[in-house]
Amino acid sequence: MTDPVVVAESVVKRYREVVAVNEVSIRVSKGEVYSLVGANGAGKSTLIKMLAGLVQPDSGKLRICGEDLSLNLAATKRHVGYLPEDLIFYDRLTGYEYLELVAGLKDASVDSLPGEIEFFELDAVKTKLVGGYSLGMRKKLGLAAAFVGSPELLLLDEPLNGLDVEMMRKLRLRVEEVRTSGRSVIVSSHVMSFVERISDRIGVMRGGRLVAEGPPAELRVSAGLVDAPFEDVFFALTEK
Repeated sequence: MTDPVVVAESVVKRYREVVAVNEVSIRVSKGEVYSLVGANGAGKSTLIKMLAGLVQPDSGKLRICGEDLSLNLAATKRHVGYLPEDLIFYDRLTGYEYLELVAGLKDASVDSLPGEIEFFELDAVKTKLVGGYSLGMRKKLGLAAAFVGSPELLLLDEPLNGLDVEMMRKLRLRVEEVRTSGRSVIVSSHVMSFVERISDRIGVMRGGRLVAEGPPAELRVSAGLVDAPFEDVFFALTEK
């Protein structure tokens, strides 16, 4: 059995009196798609930011690809492709220049950039300044940046916002390809049909805690809603 790609042990993050993440422990294996679901403020984005190395936990341990995130942050981040929910770019760079910058930070070859630009339909705007991009184009650029270098772990926070139906389908198929290649994905999304379809396991968060976890089919059984829309399963589990 291979070591987990992600290990979070009893992780806590406080913002003054608010406990955003409260004693959360998860493990994500190689070749696994793990989704985090929960209402706004449940702690999903904070947990993902900690895994991305952008926020430091107040207590607990985080390991990415066998490395302690607190001891070897720069090296560990090279294993990770991260799409934040709130995208911030250097607006005076072109799309291609931004992807070149990301490739450099990851020590990744720029040879893969044309493929990502084509996949995410950015060819027509790659030489335009990012400051002029639409919401959808900014999301596609953020996704392309996350996939640059074929990272061992993808962290995708609300990846569907701003995408049309065709691109949502392409992204789902791409995530499935990543799984098949043996790499791992953590996704946070409010689109329950997407979450159920792509996930090997789902972690349900409420009030900073992990209140349920398991494969979609097991969560359906736990909620007593085998045939209902997965949104109903989510509400049943978060109301317990």
